[in-house]
This record gives sequence, C-alpha cells and structure tokens, in this order.
Amino acid sequence: MSSSSSTERTPDNEPKEQNEPQFRLPEVPEPPEVQKPDIHLPGEAKEPVSPVNRGMRAMALASTIGLSLVVPPVLGYFAGRWLDGRFGTDPILSMVGLIVGIILGFVEMVQVLKQIEREERKER
Repeated sequence: MSSSSSTERTPDNEPKEQNEPQFRLPEVPEPPEVQKPDIHLPGEAKEPVSPVNRGMRAMALASTIGLSLVVPPVLGYFAGRWLDGRFGTDPILSMVGLIVGIILGFVEMVQVLKQIEREERKER
C-alpha cells in the first residue's frame, strides 16, 4: 500500500521548480584609489616656488601700494564733502576726510611692506 515509486521524493529525484531564484554573487566594483593626504606644517611650502613666481607675487603686492595711497584719501575727501553739504560745514569735514584718508593709506602701505618683507624672509 505504499506508493513509494512515484510520490516519494528524495533529495536526488526532487523536481525543480521553474521559478526557483538563481543566487548569484553581486559584482563588486573596484575600490577607489586612495590618495596620500596632503599634510604640511604651518608655514611650510607645498611645493617649491620658482623665482619668477616669487617676483610676480612681490610685484603684485607692491602694485597695491599705489592704490592704497590714492584711493583712501579720495574717498575720505568725497565723504567729507558729502558731510559738509549735509551739515553746512563747508571746508572742515572735507579736509578731515582727506587727512584721515591719507593716514589710512599710509597705514595700509606699511602693512603691505611688512607682508612683502615677511615673504622675503620666509623664502630665505
């Protein structure tokens, strides 16, 4: 009474279902290239600076001296003229603005010269 021939299933003769999932390992992408960290001490140059680049940097800083001597006095003078028109103090505030502009221009010039000197000292 046993119907062992057709209904009995063993692992060897077990029928496979058509919808059985196929297990595949996912494709692993190539790992990204790790770059060496760019670590420098403060004040240390990342790469050597050519003499031409040093000269160009110094010329660029030196060219700002002309602007720092012209722009603040002109702005101070016109700001003083505008204030003179508002308060009726005709030449006083324009002269004060001009003098303050000249002082600020010289202070800026000294700061630029100190920066040029620091860079020259650092390059030695």
